Amino acid sequence: MKNLAILLILVAFSCSPKNEEVKDEQIDLGPPAEALDSAASPDKDATKINETSQETYLPLPQPVLQLLAQKYPGHKQPILTQGIRAQDDKGEQGPFVISGYFTDDTYLDHALQLQHEKNVIIVAATDIGDNQWRLHELKRDILFNDRGTLRSVYDLNVTEQGQELQNAETGETLKLQKDAIGVKFEDNITTYVYQNNGFTAYITSR
Repeated sequence: MKNLAILLILVAFSCSPKNEEVKDEQIDLGPPAEALDSAASPDKDATKINETSQETYLPLPQPVLQLLAQKYPGHKQPILTQGIRAQDDKGEQGPFVISGYFTDDTYLDHALQLQHEKNVIIVAATDIGDNQWRLHELKRDILFNDRGTLRSVYDLNVTEQGQELQNAETGETLKLQKDAIGVKFEDNITTYVYQNNGFTAYITSR
């Protein structure tokens, strides 16, 4: 009788469902270290910064935009080197577009730098009245190749009327009778002054 009771207990145990094994198969948590890594490490692609994004130009008169499109088809705003981009917080004009009274009249003029093909071009647009404008190409240079990204190394700024400039080549001092266009590259500044219906370049700092 005792042997029969033991046999019945063994049969009942062998027929019971294996609940623990089913639970493990349905919920596979994987190694603990992998679970922690996937939760704590964000997708690196989600934090990438698009360095090729273009800033927008300040609003320029429509006739100026049309002249630029005719003379420099397909032009765009250049990407700047990191050192120039850090100066954007100064609250001053530039580094892409500046405005001032560069000529002998009372009309507001503009200057800008643009990328045309593999060149950076600095252009002044002067208002000659009656909604007519004239373009002056001040400087043309090859864009700096920064590990495959073409960048401009120039920073535009306004040199205001009344300031005195010293010509670094001749030592002569020039007092500005009107605003002028300053083009900075590292520690070098070239100032473009409107004279005799055109712009004259003065190296004012080295």
